[in-house]
Amino acid sequence: MSVASAGVLKERPRRFRSVLGALPRAFRAVINLSPLGRTNVGAVALHVVAEGVRMKIALVFLGLLAMIVLALPFSIKGDGSLTGAVQSYLSFSLSFTGFFLGVLTIFLSRSISDELVHRQSFLLFSKPLARWQYLVGKWTGMTIFNFVFLTFSFLCIYGMMHVIIRTKPPVEDSYTSGLTPTSKVDLERLAERKALIGDGTEPTQSADRLRLFTDVLTARHSTMFKVPDFTAVAEEEFEQRLREGFYDAATEPVDRAKEIERLKGKHEARWRIIPVFGQRVFEFENILCDRSPGHFIQLRYRAELYDYPPDEIFRSMWVVGDTGKGATQYVMLPRHIVGRFHTIKVPADCVAPDGTLTVLFSNVNPYADPTWFETPEPVFYNTLEITRDGVKCLFTVGSFEGNLLRLFVLMLCKLMFLAAVGVLMTSVFSYPVACLAAFVLYALAGLRSFMNESLEQFDKYDEPVTATMSAFFNAISSGDGAKASESFQTLAAELISGGLRLIFKVVPDFSYFDGVETLVNGENVSLVWVLQGVGELVVLQTACILGLSILLFYRREVSETSF
Repeated sequence: MSVASAGVLKERPRRFRSVLGALPRAFRAVINLSPLGRTNVGAVALHVVAEGVRMKIALVFLGLLAMIVLALPFSIKGDGSLTGAVQSYLSFSLSFTGFFLGVLTIFLSRSISDELVHRQSFLLFSKPLARWQYLVGKWTGMTIFNFVFLTFSFLCIYGMMHVIIRTKPPVEDSYTSGLTPTSKVDLERLAERKALIGDGTEPTQSADRLRLFTDVLTARHSTMFKVPDFTAVAEEEFEQRLREGFYDAATEPVDRAKEIERLKGKHEARWRIIPVFGQRVFEFENILCDRSPGHFIQLRYRAELYDYPPDEIFRSMWVVGDTGKGATQYVMLPRHIVGRFHTIKVPADCVAPDGTLTVLFSNVNPYADPTWFETPEPVFYNTLEITRDGVKCLFTVGSFEGNLLRLFVLMLCKLMFLAAVGVLMTSVFSYPVACLAAFVLYALAGLRSFMNESLEQFDKYDEPVTATMSAFFNAISSGDGAKASESFQTLAAELISGGLRLIFKVVPDFSYFDGVETLVNGENVSLVWVLQGVGELVVLQTACILGLSILLFYRREVSETSF
């Protein structure tokens, strides 16, 4: 290799670092002109930003992030449609952005440990710099670093999303309406006699692109239907069973409240099963949409079918709107692929003036009616189940850009919390221990919801821990090995579950504040949700962690190396 080529290879990382650091340097210039730049906290924060750009591990993570954000649009496929490609790209890019910046935030906190180990902090504390200013400045610097690169990532994701929209052609989804040419003629002829009828979709020529803008690149509020109250029916059945001697109170006492709840669940499960030719009425409330002409609502549903048709297309009839409440009534005859979520688009004047919506669902094949169609289809005997999130009413409340901005704030709140955790750990422990502890807490915060569900199986242990411990020692003293083993397993399970529940009282639930899936599904990332994240993650928990780190750091002897 020649000297000239070697010089070029050495020059490339420098050029990459200079390009990558251009944005933080510009932001530093802005900070220097602000009141923050003339304070001790601002000086420490700007030093952290500059140091973060120089870190090789930061360059590696930011390079990987750039590859994912910029290269993924040219390889993403999704389900083959334009909507699926955009959804897959948004889901992967936003999730990886949050993950990489979270890991990088923990690595950025190493500067505190290095300055303590290499005695650089002696020079800082010999100046008029309080220890709380030092820690707050470190946290502020990591927050600024995350803000800059999170903003840059979101702008790139938004731009590359539009590249996908412009370069990938939409795919005609023939199953969206699924009508044969003869059936289409019959439907048009029927529409002349009954104007308020349709299949609940857009024309198939541009259905993919229209579905992208109506189902993904929007902000919709979703409302679940009201489940009928089966309390009276359950109480009547319970009283009847008591009269018939169904319960044996002598051998097993009956808890009236629990038994009525069980019977209510049984009747609700039976109500959710819709047999052939069966009907169900779904009532929605607080549909605060614009009912003027040109505005629409959507019914999103997923039906679990048993014995579905050979072509795996589900036919049904939906009567939307109650004329008795002053709403316009529409009849929808959708044909959709089984086992998937689908949306039915209905004009917004189907909603009553009081904000209620009534929907009558019929499990019939309307295309088998010879009075409607000259070439009727066969009757398919489908039995279906409406799950708990099976039917939703959605209406537009905002724009996709506003949704993306609110998701940005949620992700930044989680990064601010991780920055405070990194400051706490590195100000108390040496970096290997601090890094491990921070990653464990990061994992617990991400898996908290899953682990809480897993810990529900330990709720069956009603005895206190002291009683279990006493039973364990009694079994050992009596020589009963089987009883001792069983008591030990119960004791270990109770101690582990109790310890994790105690930890989860102070560790936030990152999955609760994960709005990526909500954004990808076109649902609203509400302002209340964002304010809750700011209040819980930043104002409460981040402030408490920073306060604890300052308190411990004031009591620490900086000349001693932590374990």
